[in-house]
Amino acid sequence: MSPAKDKLTEAERSFLDKIVVHDEPPPKLGETVFEREIPSDPALVTLLVVRALEFLKSESFIHQHDETKIALCLEEALQNAVKHGSLQDFKKKVHFRIFLSDREWGVAISDQGSGFDPKKIPDPVQGEGLWGESGRGLFIISHYMDRAVYYNGGSTVVMANSL
Repeated sequence: MSPAKDKLTEAERSFLDKIVVHDEPPPKLGETVFEREIPSDPALVTLLVVRALEFLKSESFIHQHDETKIALCLEEALQNAVKHGSLQDFKKKVHFRIFLSDREWGVAISDQGSGFDPKKIPDPVQGEGLWGESGRGLFIISHYMDRAVYYNGGSTVVMANSL
């Protein structure tokens, strides 16, 4: 095992085993405080991430030292929805909302795809997955967010951080 791999925790090595994909829609998440819908176009993702970060900062949901991590999570989740979920079909929409509850703020992102099976995603921290193009976003989200759960067969991600 390489020194870099030695630094991975057991949770990081097996994060794909812990991804939960529910067939049903997400439960009531809290009050929607920011909501947008974009066509499934990768060129529109960065603008939505910038607007969402501006909102999160203005409401003091995130601090400057967390901004890059949250931006990366939003970018990865939205690109997954656009590229893998809606297959970059401009007619399909990606729905984005920020919610607030008593204990957390979070983001729900839904696409019009069929979802995914985590067992079919290569592990991005081991073997061939280290050099692959898939799975890294799921890993980043699970690492930087307090909670990430998938609904609607995987076509909706809910990721949240405690207040």
